[in-house]
Amino acid sequence: MHVDRFCSMDLKYTDFHMARPYGNESGLGWGGGDGTVAGEQLSGGAQWSNQPRRRGDGVMLPNVRGVITAHEGAEVFFDLTGRIDFVERDGEIFGRQLLMTLFESEDERYTWLNNKVCMAEGTINPRTLTMHFEAIHAKAT
Repeated sequence: MHVDRFCSMDLKYTDFHMARPYGNESGLGWGGGDGTVAGEQLSGGAQWSNQPRRRGDGVMLPNVRGVITAHEGAEVFFDLTGRIDFVERDGEIFGRQLLMTLFESEDERYTWLNNKVCMAEGTINPRTLTMHFEAIHAKAT
């Protein structure tokens, strides 16, 4: 199996709301934002929203859906699901993201993505609400 870097994504929340209605760490959220996608096979601007759940141990379970408008105008939709756990590094808290990523498009230049499952690994800064991650996909050799 051969693993290829597909693209990097830089996303920023423009709005985020979180509720913990049960008196503990568990809860739910809603937010949205924009960002950029950069890669040899896909690049452009992104708009997205997230409806995450928060587990009792503080781990976030993102449920992101969005659309990338590629530089040539094609639309590529994406889903991000997985886990984000928060750890301390150099005196700052940050979230480690491990995400399953699906891309889909009706544009024939990107329909090859419709049957790919990608993984993304990255970080989120809870103070600035910015995320950076790298999406990869595997090919059989």
